Amino acid sequence: MHGKLARKMRIYGFDTKYDIALDDNKIIEIAKNEGRTIITSDEELINRARAENLQVIRVPLDNDLPRMIKIFTVLKILPEIDPKRSRCPNCNSTLTIVDKKEVQNVPEKVLKRKKIFYKCSRCGKVYWHGSHWKKIREFEKTLKKRLKKLKEGEEN
Repeated sequence: MHGKLARKMRIYGFDTKYDIALDDNKIIEIAKNEGRTIITSDEELINRARAENLQVIRVPLDNDLPRMIKIFTVLKILPEIDPKRSRCPNCNSTLTIVDKKEVQNVPEKVLKRKKIFYKCSRCGKVYWHGSHWKKIREFEKTLKKRLKKLKEGEEN
């Protein structure tokens, strides 16, 4: 799985593991031991995973939109971002809503304007619905629209 894609999947609430240093043997071992789905465009890894009867999703060597379309199509689920279920895009840990009094290293103007903050339980990174949130929602809207078109095409 590509790093940027892993971060996006975490925003959707998926527990993802991504480490560029892992070799195929370790990826296969982790998938077996933890019951994980391998998401990759590496043909050799795909073939090895299938030989081990592991769930694997081949994603295109494109950008994240077609990759996520493929993932959600294979999983047969509709993407839905729920900040209460989202995971830390950086380290994959759970996020909790925290009072703004508990937040540190956030610009003063953000503290004045925003009421809801999410904090990572592991790395401590703080998130809020800022300008990046609009981009995330636009991506989600495009993703849902494309998935709907695909589904309609299948039904016809």
